[in-house]
Amino acid sequence: MAKEQQPLWEKIFGTHPHQNEREKKVIGYICHRIADGAHLRDIVQEEYVRRNASPVEVQGILENPRLIEVAHQAMREDFSSEALKP
Repeated sequence: MAKEQQPLWEKIFGTHPHQNEREKKVIGYICHRIADGAHLRDIVQEEYVRRNASPVEVQGILENPRLIEVAHQAMREDFSSEALKP
């Protein structure tokens, strides 16, 4: 996959060789929802996350620095765009 066609989280961090497909999808979903402006505490309670990740896996995902980077990137884009202009 060309770098410009990869999802944001893969552009920033690449893929981890020990992640299974399900975990990659859950992380991707969480990152997408964060970029859309959803609150992390609400996202981890959503059916998709609860159905596809155990509580232990969710805790590991929450400790992943990718989420902070994606949230930071989303905020940077919001502040640099006209979206937040009163």
